[in-house]
Amino acid sequence: MENLLLQFLPKAPQSIWVRYGVTAVIIAITTLLRYVLEPILSKYPFLLYIPAIFLVSLLFDRASGFIAVLLSGGFAAWLFMEPRGDLWIADHGDQLAFMIYVGLGLGIAAITEMLRTTLEELCQSWEKLAASDREKDLMLQEIHHRIRNDLQMISAQLTLAAMRPENAQAMMQGTIERIGVLARIYGRLRRVDGASIVNVKEFLESLVEDLQLGMVGVRPIALSARADSVDLDMNTAVAVGTIANELVTNAVKYAFPDAQAGWVDLSFRQEADEYVLCVSDNGVGFTSDQPKGTGLGRQIVQQLALQLRGKLDIQSRTEGGIQAMLRFPVPRPG
Repeated sequence: MENLLLQFLPKAPQSIWVRYGVTAVIIAITTLLRYVLEPILSKYPFLLYIPAIFLVSLLFDRASGFIAVLLSGGFAAWLFMEPRGDLWIADHGDQLAFMIYVGLGLGIAAITEMLRTTLEELCQSWEKLAASDREKDLMLQEIHHRIRNDLQMISAQLTLAAMRPENAQAMMQGTIERIGVLARIYGRLRRVDGASIVNVKEFLESLVEDLQLGMVGVRPIALSARADSVDLDMNTAVAVGTIANELVTNAVKYAFPDAQAGWVDLSFRQEADEYVLCVSDNGVGFTSDQPKGTGLGRQIVQQLALQLRGKLDIQSRTEGGIQAMLRFPVPRPG
């Protein structure tokens, strides 16, 4: 209803002369109509001016309404009150009526502008509320879509675990860890300009902190993370987080046998139009041609690297240990 009312109300002209000029025309037309109806409204000199003041104040502003009050009061005193043809009002009762009319007209002008302002603010609030509802609906649809995809990925991992019963326990543990990555992403998800984004610095650093507490424990292995403060969309954040989790987890599991001390470092930075995720350690490096583990994590990492249109390079460090580096292009907006 409020929006419908505002649609019929034109925007007030910016020029003060246009507003005052149109106000004068409206009062002149009202005066002409009042003059024509003099035989009927002879005892009511101000009657037609009240809706005119309301109309002017509604169309323009309070100042225009005040001008309408002054003009209409002058016309009424000059043309319709005794002595006619003079701005002086002789009768004391008419003088009181004139003062009441002026006060009433000024009040109508002020209140009408307040009503219009309130109506505009109310409509803006309704528009913001409607936009917020649309935003929530879109976010809900996106989350439903994301959860469905995540459940499908988890289902695929569990299916692979069922096909390899000899490694089922290790695969189940890896799947649990990947679900934890998704939980962290949803916990840091926020909406900006209609998009679901995750700050990669906060996410990766908290991920490494959790791995330090959950996987390393009292082992003499130090995990560290350094990441640029970059916002990634949800799909990219899921892929980057899963790859980072797999690389750090593998380093903790296999790079330091027999309680060997060492460190694992994770970094994420932007170089020109590329993002670079690097996980390095000072462990034992490659010790055999056959990698350890179930192989599921390696498949997941390779698939996610392809999904990001990136390239994963894993090689030995000259100082000892392994460096895994993922490069992928910065996603284009939209």
